[in-house]
Amino acid sequence: MRPITIAPALRRMAAAALPALVALLAGTTFAPAAAPPIVIGGTVSQTGAFAEDADFQVKGMQLAIAEANAHGGWLGRKLEFKVYDDKSNAGTAVRLYTRLITEDHVDLLVGPYSSGITQAVAPLINKYKMATVEPGASMPGIYVKGNEWNFQGTASSLTYLDELLPIAKKGGAKTVAVLALKSAFTLACSQARIDQAKQLGMKVVYQSSYSLPSPDFAAIGLAIKSAHPDVVIGCTYFPDAVGIAKALHDQGFAPKYFGETVGTVEPAFGTALGSLANGIVGNTSWWPNFKTANSPAIVARYKAMFHTEPDYHAITGYASIQVLGAAVQGAKSLDQAKLRNWLLHHTVPTVLGTYKSDPNGLSTGFGQYLVQWQGGALKLITPAKFAQAKLLVPYPGK
Repeated sequence: MRPITIAPALRRMAAAALPALVALLAGTTFAPAAAPPIVIGGTVSQTGAFAEDADFQVKGMQLAIAEANAHGGWLGRKLEFKVYDDKSNAGTAVRLYTRLITEDHVDLLVGPYSSGITQAVAPLINKYKMATVEPGASMPGIYVKGNEWNFQGTASSLTYLDELLPIAKKGGAKTVAVLALKSAFTLACSQARIDQAKQLGMKVVYQSSYSLPSPDFAAIGLAIKSAHPDVVIGCTYFPDAVGIAKALHDQGFAPKYFGETVGTVEPAFGTALGSLANGIVGNTSWWPNFKTANSPAIVARYKAMFHTEPDYHAITGYASIQVLGAAVQGAKSLDQAKLRNWLLHHTVPTVLGTYKSDPNGLSTGFGQYLVQWQGGALKLITPAKFAQAKLLVPYPGK
């Protein structure tokens, strides 16, 4: 092939135009290319059994990310949230976290909703060494030696409803029924309450576990009625919390004290049960009148963005982004090893309370308190300094 040559006339024209082109470029300012966003990945149970509770968690994270972006993001880069629906299924979550890490190549991870799903994802997080704040995993058994990259962003499942039995015993209660969904969090919660009852000298007259989506609540209700406990504790999520309350009502049985975890704090719980909700005790790790960082302002912004009140799941989701952001900006890096080291050795004031980790990533700074449905609304019962009402007994069941 013959080489391409430029005609002498064209060379002269180019030479003549060059000074003008140089002068033009000298007066031109080129904007630097925008830095790519920091991508945060995770899954949330947007459908399936956990959806009612998990929806609040993801909204809390979305609000925190939007607010971080309004203030310039982290490390001078905006944030992007890539979230998938795990359908309340552990296997689906494992597949999706694999996608987030190996295909989407996200910069950071946040954990899914529920201890069971987080437990399934934990080996993957540790395999790829991603320092992950987990707002939906309360079970302490996840945060042990070997799971070095998991950081709990919520209160321990061992503390859910832990104030109820001492109050009930003081009120004369002697017998207890404990039931639980077959899930990591709820089973850990139920064992903690069974152990607590025995330590208090209370007799456990009935205990049971069941599976969703179609447990035989009628049989459970009949068995509880036959055992006739003074206290019923359900370690539940939303759908089974509703189902158990209806089953006890259908059997015409109302224990003196009735507590259920998690699902009780959702507005939909009151809607589903109507007056049957009144007197049911639940738990929360946050309340709007707590003196935590910027709580009133965050509540107002959440209501403006989603047109509903936040619950503690929403606030836990928000706080997880606060903790992750503090680590990124404190370490001045997205390097996972640096983030892990920072999370292990620093505390973070959040809207949920003070984040603090033990050497295995277990949260030591968040607590659980009691709420109760009274007159169609949730009222804070403990701690005493913030309480809105006293505990009402007995549970009316009607």
